[in-house]
Amino acid sequence: MKVYMSVDMEGMAGVTHGDHVKLEGVEYETARKWMTAEANAAIEAVLEAGATEVVIADAHGHMRNILPDELHEEALLVRGSPRPLSMMEGLDETFDVAFFIGYHSMAGAPKGILAHTYSGRLVYNVRLNGISMGETGLNAAIAGHFGVPVALICGDDTLDAEVKALMPWTERVITKWAISPTAARNLSPKMAQKRIHAGAKQALARLSEMKPLTMEPPIRMELDFMRAASADRSADIPGVERIDGRTLAYEDTDILKINRVFRLMLNIG
Repeated sequence: MKVYMSVDMEGMAGVTHGDHVKLEGVEYETARKWMTAEANAAIEAVLEAGATEVVIADAHGHMRNILPDELHEEALLVRGSPRPLSMMEGLDETFDVAFFIGYHSMAGAPKGILAHTYSGRLVYNVRLNGISMGETGLNAAIAGHFGVPVALICGDDTLDAEVKALMPWTERVITKWAISPTAARNLSPKMAQKRIHAGAKQALARLSEMKPLTMEPPIRMELDFMRAASADRSADIPGVERIDGRTLAYEDTDILKINRVFRLMLNIG
């Protein structure tokens, strides 16, 4: 059994502020340890359950956050950027299951801890076929392209509600309960790791219930920028449609192509 894990940072127990998730943050080094430990908890669980290969994608920011020296020795680590599939680099159709660890809710989620969708300063909302999607939904759709179900997602309670609405079959672990975008009632790191370990085991035990998230083609992606100026800069991409002052759209049958155009929009915008 091959297991793929995309590991972000904002959803980790204890993480509540930009100082935790930015390279220059005074608490960043501590948060890196929490991130690595939560990944290890899931890795240990799937290996105990019989996984033969585990690939970890460092999926936060510059994608060099997980501490390689402290990562479980049996895991393969996808590290660094840029890369074609961004947060999902390393995934293909040979994997049996995917986990999202340390994830966060979408841009605009009430109270969501450090909530955003890829770029907090650029993106107001993203929709696939009319459904608002955060990083969780967008990345799950990429996994669905390869026929891989997302069986476990870990993060705060606002993410839990988002996942329940989009993929109700997915096993979920709540690591903290949001008070405001920069405050939460947190599990201790060790308790979060215990619950992630148990959640990973339960996710694999329920694997027959899991479904890949697939979108009915043609897939229409609509991106609402924070500012019209960003849409101005990205509107000249071939195939992109201008909807209004700050909204662009792109349609295709291939979610991977849509993902490339989406990232290009952000890079230009």
